[in-house]
Amino acid sequence: MVKITPRIAPFRALTFDVSRAGRLETLIAPPYDLIDKACQDELYARSPYNVVRLELNRAEDRYADAAATMADWRARGILRLAPRPALYHYTQTFELDGRRLTRTAVFARIRLDEFGAGTILPHERTFPKAKEDRLRLLVATRANLSPIFGLYPAGDAALAEVLSEIARRDPEISANDDLGVRNEVRAIDDAGAISVIQRALADARILIADGHHRYETALEYRRRRRAAEPDAAGAHAFDYVMIALVRFDDPGLVILPTHRVARRLDSAAAAAFDERARAIFAIEQVANAETLRAAMAKAERGALGVALRNGGFRLIRLRDRAALNAALPDSPPAVRELDVSILHALVFDRIFGLKPDAIRAGGNLEYTIDARGALAAVDSGAADGAFLMAPPTVADVEKVCASGATMPEKSTYFHPKLATGLLINPLEDGDSGGA
Repeated sequence: MVKITPRIAPFRALTFDVSRAGRLETLIAPPYDLIDKACQDELYARSPYNVVRLELNRAEDRYADAAATMADWRARGILRLAPRPALYHYTQTFELDGRRLTRTAVFARIRLDEFGAGTILPHERTFPKAKEDRLRLLVATRANLSPIFGLYPAGDAALAEVLSEIARRDPEISANDDLGVRNEVRAIDDAGAISVIQRALADARILIADGHHRYETALEYRRRRRAAEPDAAGAHAFDYVMIALVRFDDPGLVILPTHRVARRLDSAAAAAFDERARAIFAIEQVANAETLRAAMAKAERGALGVALRNGGFRLIRLRDRAALNAALPDSPPAVRELDVSILHALVFDRIFGLKPDAIRAGGNLEYTIDARGALAAVDSGAADGAFLMAPPTVADVEKVCASGATMPEKSTYFHPKLATGLLINPLEDGDSGGA
């Protein structure tokens, strides 16, 4: 008899025992790609049990150290395994531009599918170094320390009703993070509710909003485990990955702009920027950084803010779509319409000679949602240029995915980020209890 393996599976999560580890606020952390050296040091100082010691520690061999630390915490009861498999209702409540918003997700294990299957879709490209890092950590710890962030289609009334009912319960896990976001988790261990969620999402096409590196890493980890255990039959924990699933039309689904800061730009290209850009852009000189930020806040699609060291501030607007079509002849219209495509193809590549392969290699461009900080880096001389954009919409992301294409790296910033340390997904079958 062939075992039927569900696409969406409950799991026995590892969670912090706050009676042993202390307040949860001292134990959680941002995702690894938001943790710089100063943040890492601060998280270390908060608690000897902060999850940064697993997610991004500072040991000489940080992968082996993460594995040893997790084993120690489990043995001492700092991390405890849930008594039974569950899905998890997760809400984040936050303030943005004077509005109070709540975003709702379902934490689950989702069965891994290759992207070519069309059931799980990426929307942006990834960096090789980040994938290597995450794979080494996954191999060492055999656990998903933080989730993939996925989006699913709206419209299933039964699913919406179940989530609405669960939201009225008191949370079992709650903590405010450093941005003031209220994180609350409620276990869903009722068989009927789990069944409703599984049926609703069994065939849903899932878009990866965040966590592309972790998903691709999970695929590679599965390949390695299968190669090492060729006789293992049925579904295993490593055939799944932890994901937080959010409805496409969730009222708390927010995308912020991801600006670019260039540490180094060709000096001749920077000096000749206006001359080179004028052929395809309308150029408006701007008095200062604050004026540029204000102008970008009101700008329409096709406008970019540019600050160059010793070169002033500009608001540029694309006026020659033919140039973009020529630069991206193989890209579908959904990709060519994006401001990030204009920036990468016509400003970085054509004007400054920053080629896609060099950008993907990393080390020069930095990505930030902080426009003021990006401009300050130029003003201080720490960077040669800052490039501001308006954010894409969720509809933009959907169109790109539907076209079968992907956006450039770091094209979207879904806010707020999912907290790390609320739930951990162990990938050993003995811990599973679900898939």
